[in-house]
Amino acid sequence: MLSNLVKQMFPPKDIIGVDIGNYAVKIVCFTEEKKVLKLKDWGYIPLAIKADVPPEEKKAIISQEIKTYIKKKNLQARYAAASISGNAVIVRYVKLPKLTRKELDLTIAVEAEPFIPFDIKDVNLTYSILNDAAEEGEPKIDTVLVAAKREAVQDKIDIISGAGLDPLIIDVDSFALETLYDRIAPKGENNSVLLLNIGQKVTNLSIITQGVTRVVRDIFIAGSTLDKAIAKALKTDAASADNLKKSRSVLVSDEDKEGAIENFDKEGITVSKAAASVLKDLYTEVSRSIDFYLSQGVEHSISKIMLSGGLANLGNVTKFLSMEFKVPVEIVNPLAFLPEQPKNMPKDVLPALAVATGLALRSMKDWEE
Repeated sequence: MLSNLVKQMFPPKDIIGVDIGNYAVKIVCFTEEKKVLKLKDWGYIPLAIKADVPPEEKKAIISQEIKTYIKKKNLQARYAAASISGNAVIVRYVKLPKLTRKELDLTIAVEAEPFIPFDIKDVNLTYSILNDAAEEGEPKIDTVLVAAKREAVQDKIDIISGAGLDPLIIDVDSFALETLYDRIAPKGENNSVLLLNIGQKVTNLSIITQGVTRVVRDIFIAGSTLDKAIAKALKTDAASADNLKKSRSVLVSDEDKEGAIENFDKEGITVSKAAASVLKDLYTEVSRSIDFYLSQGVEHSISKIMLSGGLANLGNVTKFLSMEFKVPVEIVNPLAFLPEQPKNMPKDVLPALAVATGLALRSMKDWEE
């Protein structure tokens, strides 16, 4: 009884990372014991919401799913961090006049407007100064601008609040991935790394150099693109295509291809062709971002690709992408930094928890500063 009263008066400062996707809600929560971070709990909640459900009803359903999970797990955490991506957010790396932070706070809307394709009145705008720079002999500052549509931010706030949690921050998927990579990156790493989080509707791309994100982009080639390609090729429905995506592989080696032909595995060959076509389209789009990054005269080319999201479970996806990009591709274990790995964690769920883990790693000092 006393312990419950203490929890009410002094609630735990653990933060729940809530990644609200189109396919599922992913939840991660850590706790700190004797300065050691431990996994308090995690959740993977599939969303089976029909496309014609009105937006407000959809939000209420997702809120209830999160609320039910928290109650079932008896999680005491009160605070949550969520994130947005896709068309709702724009990230731009720009050079601005060299101003003090106080001056920039007052003029940021005017300075940012030429770089933001939304009405500046319709967005929440924030920025971060990276370092001093120069342009045509004039002193400048390298700055990252983030503009998020107010409506999209409010939707996430409504969902989190509706679940009975306090939404402390609405982050961007790509920056949550940066927070995660900061934890799992090898010490002293100076190379450039490409993070690809392939979700159901959106692929988040980040290029990180020496711990700082230098390129951010969302690409609309993702899991649902593959579902549609499989469904069209096999003349089946989306649910069947989704199941095939999880159980089949891209045929990469000659042995795999010959084996499929010898076994008359028409379905496997068709799924592989659909997957290869979609992944090549993704490769083309990602390559454009890499070319843009390299065009800035950077010292480091991409040394490896870290893959996360649901599509990381597609068989042979790392082999296929490694052959296309000519660099090593590995699947992210977002919990690799923990002293002990959870025993009840399905292997196919792990890559999907990357954004939620990055959100959960945001410590309380982020809000108190």
